[in-house]
Amino acid sequence: MNYRNRIIYLVVKKLKISHNQVKEALANGEIYLDGQATNENDLVGPYQSLKLKDIFIQNPSEFQYFAYHKPKGIECTLNVEITDSLTGKIPNNLFYAGRLDKASEGLLLLTNDGHLYNKIIQPQRKIKKVYEVGLEKEMQENFLKDMAEGVEILGKKTLPCTLEAKDLLNFTIILEQGMNRQIRRMCFALGNYVVSLKRTKIGEIELGNLGEGEIRSLNEEEISYLKNLS
Repeated sequence: MNYRNRIIYLVVKKLKISHNQVKEALANGEIYLDGQATNENDLVGPYQSLKLKDIFIQNPSEFQYFAYHKPKGIECTLNVEITDSLTGKIPNNLFYAGRLDKASEGLLLLTNDGHLYNKIIQPQRKIKKVYEVGLEKEMQENFLKDMAEGVEILGKKTLPCTLEAKDLLNFTIILEQGMNRQIRRMCFALGNYVVSLKRTKIGEIELGNLGEGEIRSLNEEEISYLKNLS
């Protein structure tokens, strides 16, 4: 709701002061929106700066955006009670977006920008993700066609997707959905097993030559792409 993005609500929530105190600060020109004093209870966008005197209520310059190459054997969780979790492997103030199962590796996005995080994880956005897959057995004749048209898993048929064979044991797949262990379940339903799975791209963000366990900052073009996701 819009009131949650209004100045008075944000300042009260952050500083734990009364509505009347915030209204007085507004009247006195002590609240700054994008560096300009305001006396209106305006809506505040997710990437606008908001201050009460010298205290930041919202500071977009503090947002961080990274690509991370999750190695195989690491659980996508920040639960400190799980030995092989992401805890200690990524900065403590960041959340991960784009879960991968323990046996898989590849690209995760890391950020402390809650607005952007929510955009990335919402399945209705259908952000394309690219995976490189290795199989235990050679593909049967109709394997790629059946995968592309959709496979019954978890009580429903997967959405159509795009595949390209590298050889009889390896292929690339582009998905717009993210059901639990989807690629592994699809291959199993068609009589095969995944022995290697690596995500190489989320939207326009590529893993590139980032080594296992390595983190890199996203560039301005990549950040702009994510912020402009509709």
